[in-house]
Amino acid sequence: MGTLKYQQGTVYERQSVSPADLLSMVLYLPGKAEQEKIGSFFKQLDDTIDLHQRKLDLLKEQKKGFLQKMFV
Repeated sequence: MGTLKYQQGTVYERQSVSPADLLSMVLYLPGKAEQEKIGSFFKQLDDTIDLHQRKLDLLKEQKKGFLQKMFV
């Protein structure tokens, strides 16, 4: 698969991959157990982000309350 192959019939600065090219590609995927570990890792990461987002929202509300009390 040369670079020229992907440039045929494309718009300037945009390259495309034909369905035939996709079918000829070899993909290496992790095994089921490793996929589950990866999924678990990302779920844990999402949960941590959600927790911190909730904490940030509460702190913003607290700041808002303090500022209102300061200037009243």
